[in-house]
Amino acid sequence: MIPAGQRLFDQGSLHTCTYIVEEGLVRTYYCALSGREITLGYWSEGNLVGGPNFFGGGYHIWSGKAVRKTRVLAIGDSDLKQLATHDPDILFWVAEAMAFKLRWLSILFQLHGTEPVRQRLAKILVMLSDIYGAPEDDRSGGAITIKHKISQSDLATLVGASRQWTNKTLNELQELGLITLANRQIRILNLQGLNAMSSEEMDFVD
Repeated sequence: MIPAGQRLFDQGSLHTCTYIVEEGLVRTYYCALSGREITLGYWSEGNLVGGPNFFGGGYHIWSGKAVRKTRVLAIGDSDLKQLATHDPDILFWVAEAMAFKLRWLSILFQLHGTEPVRQRLAKILVMLSDIYGAPEDDRSGGAITIKHKISQSDLATLVGASRQWTNKTLNELQELGLITLANRQIRILNLQGLNAMSSEEMDFVD
């Protein structure tokens, strides 16, 4: 088990293996020369982390850190390449993982470059609910709980805004009755309302 806060790999280090998350949560992030960390994504059970060079060669272009106690399976680059060469299902699985990550990052970059903070945050919350959302019982009126706790600082870096602006926008969304936020646990109360905040729809497929 990897304790919370421990890094699995460092930006700029030689790529030697890929990790499959079996339990827990891993945060990937880019560290700028200024020291600022920019969160790129969160990965849980069944996800591959350590790419994009899953089959070896090159260096890590971002870092990965355990958000909480996490268990991973490490597969050497050459071993994964050999498995994928002999098993089309594994090759297809790796290709799907790469496509998913590329689509996730592409949407992040689009949001950062074209949308205001409120719209960015609404879309990020919709994306997180698609991936990590757990529907509650009928008595909740269709509420969805994002099962992984995410700090407001990390949410701010996902959105590409300051923590102050992100906190202000989260409060606005709560006042509108779209979400609740307590102890880093986000509940989506009105998914349709969050979707409506986007001026143009960008379908996200999990």
